[in-house]
Amino acid sequence: MYQDRGLKIRTLHVRDIRFPTSLELHGSDAMHVDCDYSCAYVTVYTEGDVEGHGLTFTIGRGNEIVVAAVKSLSPLVVGQDAGQIFNDFAGFWRKLTNDSQLRWVGPEKGVIHLATAAIINALWDLWAKLQQKPLWKLLVDMEPEQLVSTIDFRYISDAVTKQEAIAMLKAMQEGKEEREERMIRIGYPAYTTQAGSHSLLYNCNSITLMCHTYAIIPIIHTDEYFECLFIYLTITFIVS
Repeated sequence: MYQDRGLKIRTLHVRDIRFPTSLELHGSDAMHVDCDYSCAYVTVYTEGDVEGHGLTFTIGRGNEIVVAAVKSLSPLVVGQDAGQIFNDFAGFWRKLTNDSQLRWVGPEKGVIHLATAAIINALWDLWAKLQQKPLWKLLVDMEPEQLVSTIDFRYISDAVTKQEAIAMLKAMQEGKEEREERMIRIGYPAYTTQAGSHSLLYNCNSITLMCHTYAIIPIIHTDEYFECLFIYLTITFIVS
């Protein structure tokens, strides 16, 4: 259970951010020929000095519709106690996706789903920052019961129940610290896909070069550094 209650969400701000990636066909494929990678970028402000940041991406036109949907959902978030949200994250997800009126233009698909994802991502970021951990570490350190409590099992209970998920996680507790240490030491496998692309902009050599370039440049965000380094080491191993 999350113990630090009393941290109220003061406001939620969303921005429409776009990049002209279509100019060089970055991210384009046979169906999406002129992608301008964009995002609805959400910032959740608390009464303290901690902020949560999250986004959901689109490929250009229509990004403003996702932004509008975030604004429509924001009254369900502003004024809420962050601790209470984290103690029933699955329930809060259900609250966002099951609003008695907004669900008419959803539920749990399309624009409303994208908008919900941006908000939920910002709340996960807020939770991790409040615990002073990167998000992956927040998840790793959770007890099985707490981790499972963050998931809405409505559409997956026919495949796995809460009890089964908890049992699987408990069965894997042995060796958990060793696996974490190994991941930090050698990285996590990463890959990229190129199906249906207009150009071979991202072959193994170019990805290796970009990751190596950004891995050696001093940057503030340690997590970003390690992500680049992990990808670089993984691809270098595959290529070699």
